[in-house]
Amino acid sequence: MIKVYIADPNTEDRMKLHQYFSIQGFSTESFGNLGELAMSFQQFLPDILIMELNFPDGDGFQFLRKLNALYSFPIIVTSERDSESDRIMSFELGCDDFLSKPYSRKELLLRVIAILRHKEGRNKLSSQWVLHSSVLSVDWNMHSVSLNNREIDFTVSEWKIFQYFLKNPGRLISRNELLHSCFSENMESYDRIIDTHIKNIRAKLGIEGADWIETIRGYGYRFTGTSARHNGFLERHQEENTNDDR
Repeated sequence: MIKVYIADPNTEDRMKLHQYFSIQGFSTESFGNLGELAMSFQQFLPDILIMELNFPDGDGFQFLRKLNALYSFPIIVTSERDSESDRIMSFELGCDDFLSKPYSRKELLLRVIAILRHKEGRNKLSSQWVLHSSVLSVDWNMHSVSLNNREIDFTVSEWKIFQYFLKNPGRLISRNELLHSCFSENMESYDRIIDTHIKNIRAKLGIEGADWIETIRGYGYRFTGTSARHNGFLERHQEENTNDDR
């Protein structure tokens, strides 16, 4: 089921939306403050987030800025703040749509469906991976890779190996598997050529290259990037709010 997160300090508005989207067949979770919402990202990410800007425990714009830096799921702002500057700031910080209160729940539903359809088509062509503070973006159609907006120029052989890692994240992969899955038998004759390619890929990924592709001694390699969770988000959110209160 499609997972919709709803974040709004107004209990009545939040519960009405929760009930409405649940009736429409969505898996719905609702949150009354930013701390609860941030904590939820430690376990699951939503397919789409619907959020207000005004919260008692933090600023919605600051929260949007952090979300845009860490995640790529779509966001719709539904807010009592309806000035042009609020709408512009929301879009600049990464939100996909903006609805001023009061609004039609039916219209919101149709906007959610339109955004999710666009996301589904886009995800067939691209993906993002996170490791520490780095974000890796891959365009499968163009065979292009960028790390923190820095384009990486892989050779044909390097791309074959790297895209195999991306299709098997977190799984132990032997040199022999890479050799036979990525190359024809008459193209590569021994598994040490894989080590050379891995070394070159890591170098192009920079100082965190060995973190993205981990060596498993006596076996092979494992790609450690993930697009599903980022364990540092909650801690940074809590720390920044604590500093703001001082």
